[in-house]
Amino acid sequence: MKFLFISGAIFFLGSIVLIVKNYEKVDVEKNGHVVKMRIESLPSSCIGTKIWYYVTYSYQGRMYDKHTNGDFCETHHVGELVDMRVLNGSKHILYPEESALRNLISFGILGLFGLILSITQLKDMLSYK
Repeated sequence: MKFLFISGAIFFLGSIVLIVKNYEKVDVEKNGHVVKMRIESLPSSCIGTKIWYYVTYSYQGRMYDKHTNGDFCETHHVGELVDMRVLNGSKHILYPEESALRNLISFGILGLFGLILSITQLKDMLSYK
């Protein structure tokens, strides 16, 4: 019972950290605008899901790193201009069709699950004594 209580608490607290950390991306999604960004560097290959590959973009003299995977590296090249969503003053960029709100919702559901798990286990532990 203690293990499930602690696991639920970790899920709950971890989801709060993830929500706070990713909230700025939602701001970029809602208030940002789509601009042409130049690809500055690409990995030689982006195939595989176990390794995180990063592409470096530039816009108005500022560099941004963005996680990528799939065939992005094979279909794009250094110097190419691509559409990206950006918000002035933010360190995050998003693909035009990328939704950060979905991540927040899933983190919220994870946190709710952890909270419910912890509460039910706490009730069981208190009633067991």
